[in-house]
Amino acid sequence: MTQVILNLDARLGLDKYTIDEENSHIFVNQERCDQCNTKPCLTVCPAGVYQLIETRIVVRYENCLECGTCQIACDHGGNKGITWTNPQGGFGIQFRYG
Repeated sequence: MTQVILNLDARLGLDKYTIDEENSHIFVNQERCDQCNTKPCLTVCPAGVYQLIETRIVVRYENCLECGTCQIACDHGGNKGITWTNPQGGFGIQFRYG
């Protein structure tokens, strides 16, 4: 029997997301982000949750892997514009692969 090795995108595609459509667990202070020169959130997030559209940071919180990397990077290399908390009970990601 041959074992299929899944790449990262295929493994993440197996995960289940339960989205809280009324409350994001990520808050972005746009004023602080506007003054941030480095914008580390755009490069450190493994799920690509943050995007720069025109001059604004846009958050696709429904794709969040809940690792907290964005807030750490923002607090230590950015302008402390991201506040990340765990999603409320029952919401968020459920990992289904390893």
